[in-house]
Amino acid sequence: MATIVYFSASAIRALLAYGPASVGTSTTFLVSTLLLVPALVLGWLVWVKVPASPVGPALGWTSAVPAAVFGIEDWGASAATAAPMPGAEAAAVAGAGVWAWLFLGFAGLILLFPDGLLPGNGWRLGAVAVPGAALIVNVVISTLNTSSSPLSPAVGVVALALFAGVLVTVMASLVVRYRTGSERTRQQLRWLLWSALSVPILLVLSWFVVSAGVAPSFAYAGFLACMLVVVPAAIAVAIVRHDLLDVDRLLGGTVTWAITSLLSAGSFAGVVILVDSIVPEQRQAGVTGAAFVTALALLPLYHRLHRAVGRLIDRDHTVAVAQVRDFVGLVRDRQAPPEEVEEVLRSALRDPDLQLILRRPGQEEYVDVRGRPAVASSDQSIPLQTAGSTVALLVLGNVSARRVRLAGELAREARLPIEVSRLQLELREALAEVSASRARLMSAVAAERKRIERDLHDGTQQRLVAIGMRMRSLQQRLTRSASDRLMNRELDELVEHLEDTINELRRIAHGVRPSGLDDGLSVALRRLAGDSSVPVSLNVHDMDVAENVASVIYFTVGEALTNTMKHAHASQIEIEVLRRDGLVSVEIRDDGVGGAREGFGLTSLRDRIASVGGDFSVVSNHGSGTTLQAVIPCES
Repeated sequence: MATIVYFSASAIRALLAYGPASVGTSTTFLVSTLLLVPALVLGWLVWVKVPASPVGPALGWTSAVPAAVFGIEDWGASAATAAPMPGAEAAAVAGAGVWAWLFLGFAGLILLFPDGLLPGNGWRLGAVAVPGAALIVNVVISTLNTSSSPLSPAVGVVALALFAGVLVTVMASLVVRYRTGSERTRQQLRWLLWSALSVPILLVLSWFVVSAGVAPSFAYAGFLACMLVVVPAAIAVAIVRHDLLDVDRLLGGTVTWAITSLLSAGSFAGVVILVDSIVPEQRQAGVTGAAFVTALALLPLYHRLHRAVGRLIDRDHTVAVAQVRDFVGLVRDRQAPPEEVEEVLRSALRDPDLQLILRRPGQEEYVDVRGRPAVASSDQSIPLQTAGSTVALLVLGNVSARRVRLAGELAREARLPIEVSRLQLELREALAEVSASRARLMSAVAAERKRIERDLHDGTQQRLVAIGMRMRSLQQRLTRSASDRLMNRELDELVEHLEDTINELRRIAHGVRPSGLDDGLSVALRRLAGDSSVPVSLNVHDMDVAENVASVIYFTVGEALTNTMKHAHASQIEIEVLRRDGLVSVEIRDDGVGGAREGFGLTSLRDRIASVGGDFSVVSNHGSGTTLQAVIPCES
């Protein structure tokens, strides 16, 4: 039906433009007719894509109603020609106020977009009030333009005020729908807000242009193009592809431009008026000063307004960027770990399934921020590149064109923590490899020590004992002669030297690996405590730990006892060895003079404990004793 009305009205206008009446010009007819084609085409597009949506037919009538309005105006204009159309005078009277119907399609789109009228009788009444108010304006304005009008101009003002109030109420439906709508609905409404905001701005500018003496047909062209082309186009895009562009930023830019223009014009006029009132003869100086002040304030004013409008209109984008920038600042100030960048991006994009995947330096493999292997989906990943190579991928759980654009911007903002996380991951892996290599080396050393101790005990030491026993056997065969007595004394000396050598070998073997560990760590520690010249309170339980861990714990306790007996002047030593949660905690406390400092003894202890991946700490204040604590992984 809308298509039929459009073509019928266009045919009548063509007849009036090219017929005997020659109403208007062919250029005016062509431009105004073609101006209405996009809304009709977009109406068909929406109807084909979304048949259930009332917006498709509404777009069609957005084209048909203005075509009918232009047709009535041309019909009435033929009354002043040599070949008037039938009923031209009546059409001329009606055409004086028929312009009010131009807003009918605009108001209908606002009320119906994107999924019909809002629930409630009030909005149904509003839908009826729009054509009712247009009819009242049409009748009142047409009556006022007759020679014998019974109405006063005040009635026209009231009618226009009523019409404006209805349009404002219609615009209020956008606010209600935005507050109660889903995220998709809000995104679609931003398109409508961006385009609809341009309508009143261009209308006001058109009034100024008309007041300057420009022909109305030219002055109102931009306003009509925006209302009849831009608004329908924005609505069609919002329905068919609502995330095609960052409409929030377009809307924010439009609002910022409009406010900046108004404030700049106001400042310019204010300076001119001020200078003219103070120094009337220096009007040219006032204009120059106004231009200087306006130019000086224009750029900072625009930037501040852009940020403020962004927080109001494009809040999601503004808040997300600000959140990431704040986090980058904290990372730069060492107040936040860079590895939290994944959680920050998830929060900023409101995507709990988002994943940050890092590329290993110099490799083609990808891992997550915890170093676990990861595979990226190519159609959901956003690459972050440095010097032409991809260093990280941002994998989205919720994909849309707008979200992809925002995620790409946030990834660029978060480049610093992403790069640091990648380098720290490489460093952690290198340190883990060093620790694993050191642990393997210590295990091999412990095994070699055990083999050497066994070889000394079972091999060399036993052979020396056997030699000593044979020498004693030979000694018993000697007689009491002078020569034999001399040989007897030499054999005694040799046996004594041999016994000293055996004792030295035993001491060396004990240093390579404590033989007491054969009976378990707890037994070996109790023997150490029993040999101490200072009373020792020992708390240790039987535990099964690796050979290298047991050796480190034994030597740690032994060296701590030795240092305490030599330097601490303590009267009591407390030793506690406990195992919990895969760790062995060793704590040695004394009540000595304190003041222990890092030196060869403590440094060697620290190195020995670090060799099995443990941590070592010393607390030794003067007069408060000394506490040594070591925490060692059991699995080392």
